[in-house]
Amino acid sequence: MNKILKEYILVVIGSTVMAIGTGVFLLPNKLSTGGFSGIATIFYYHFKIPMGTSIILMNLPFFIIAYFKLGKKFLIKTIFGTAFYSKMLDLMVFIQPFTRDKFLSSIYGGVLIRYRTRSYF
Repeated sequence: MNKILKEYILVVIGSTVMAIGTGVFLLPNKLSTGGFSGIATIFYYHFKIPMGTSIILMNLPFFIIAYFKLGKKFLIKTIFGTAFYSKMLDLMVFIQPFTRDKFLSSIYGGVLIRYRTRSYF
């Protein structure tokens, strides 16, 4: 399989798993992650701004820096991953949460978010 295609497939899988962890387990139980997703959770509950939109907007300055520091190929993959994660996260709000237990949700969501970066392919 082409190396670039494999990388994009892994980005899609990782983004989807992270969106499930955040959107199905953490967000419905008013739990938060760290980083921009955590800040986006605050914006979601206080200002009713969709999480995906907030994440994209917060990452814009970093996209510009990445273009100059890391190059065009890295930037394209980063924008793809961020946009895909944001879109999947916005779609996850339509899925019923699997549990309303905050303890279980924090474990399930945390495991999915943490292990999205492991590659078994």
